[in-house]
Amino acid sequence: IFKTIFSLCLFVYLAPQIITLLETMDVLLDHNATFICEVESRPPADITWTKNNQPIMYYDTRYLTREQGQLLLIPHVRESDNGEYCCIARNGVGEPAKSCGALQLKMKPQIKRHPTNVTLLIDSKAVLPCVTLGNPKPDVTWLKDDELIKISARVTILDYGALKINNIQKDDAGQYRCVARNSFGLAFSKPVTIEVQAPARILRVPKEKRV
Repeated sequence: IFKTIFSLCLFVYLAPQIITLLETMDVLLDHNATFICEVESRPPADITWTKNNQPIMYYDTRYLTREQGQLLLIPHVRESDNGEYCCIARNGVGEPAKSCGALQLKMKPQIKRHPTNVTLLIDSKAVLPCVTLGNPKPDVTWLKDDELIKISARVTILDYGALKINNIQKDDAGQYRCVARNSFGLAFSKPVTIEVQAPARILRVPKEKRV
């Protein structure tokens, strides 16, 4: 008795499915960013990436890919890296799978323009500059002799961070510095000094008497 044995191999094709979807990520300036696009696919999918709808080419040294394209690495993130990133998985079965996320550059506060020492007359006006950078935009406060300055009708902080003091008085003399703060940190300006002087008094010179 002879038996014929058949061996049947069944291969199931599976259209690409993205298991780990891309999300929006906040990344600090000069830090590294990694997008993860985990794909399930039979046969294995060809994974490509786009930035702002433009293909990221394999020879573009700005980016690194790992794990058969499932990881996109962006080293030392800079402002030009802001944008939308998408991964597209294709294997010839069904429709390509696509997932998109965004990279948003964030920045710790920086003081770009520091205040400087000033000497002022009583009743004059002072404007101490404090130009900041940061994302989110930093909130600016001021310290006088290491104590928080209270805002009033006479003492205000302008929209661009400068401290304005009207009607300068002797009590306004001291050491000042601005503080820039956002959710990623804070920065202090250099301490500067306001010196207050009384205006010069003009004395009347007595007239000479002729004999």
